[in-house]
Amino acid sequence: MFTDWLVEAYYLRLFLQLSKIPHYTTLQKFTDRINIMLLGKIISSFILFTGTRHIFAGIDSTGFKITHASEYYTSRAKLRKKYAKLSIGADVLQQIVCSIKIRRAPTRHDNIDFRPVITRISKIKPLSVVVADKGYDSEDNHVIVREKLKGFSIISPRHEKEVPIWKTSGKYRKEMKRGYSKILYNQRNKDDETIVSVIKRLFGEHISSRLIRMQNRELTFRCITYNLHRMLNLIIIKWILQSRICY
Repeated sequence: MFTDWLVEAYYLRLFLQLSKIPHYTTLQKFTDRINIMLLGKIISSFILFTGTRHIFAGIDSTGFKITHASEYYTSRAKLRKKYAKLSIGADVLQQIVCSIKIRRAPTRHDNIDFRPVITRISKIKPLSVVVADKGYDSEDNHVIVREKLKGFSIISPRHEKEVPIWKTSGKYRKEMKRGYSKILYNQRNKDDETIVSVIKRLFGEHISSRLIRMQNRELTFRCITYNLHRMLNLIIIKWILQSRICY
């Protein structure tokens, strides 16, 4: 679709300095050959351009369909529903994706992706606050953020009202049971609802690639494209605000 669009996009061809329109398999071969670690570094680099000194991090996960069978056929044939699980660690204030982790699902619990995602984010910029829902409720996660990464963690506790505080294990989990800032915690909605929603609305919730390697790359490129989309919006907003101040 992109190469077909280039036929009409004359000025874009001039900007890209294309003497001829490449075959669509050129993009496919590039996607297959590029190092996935390099793509991860590209995702992490976007937050550096925002001027943020400390990252207000939020982590959440969502699923993308990888089967090409219809929902009707899947239910009638009683096939096991498979999907790719994308864990996103983002700066919720700037709404920029900083780190991702991709797995096949349903397999492992969301909690196992907390440490690698948050650790990679902390290597970009220091953490200020880390927010997550009850799926990541673990004393180890609090210890990682507060004692090792020197941030402040707000993770909604499981069984918040059913289990009393004295039966809850871990001092940080007990602290969450006693109460936490709802204003700070509600910032995670930008990660869960806004970022995930925009990615799925712009690029769909279905993965077209068939190989696992290509599926991982496809999801990574979607996150990179989202970051480009978000950075453009931030530039436009900044330009509008500056224009109003000057006016």
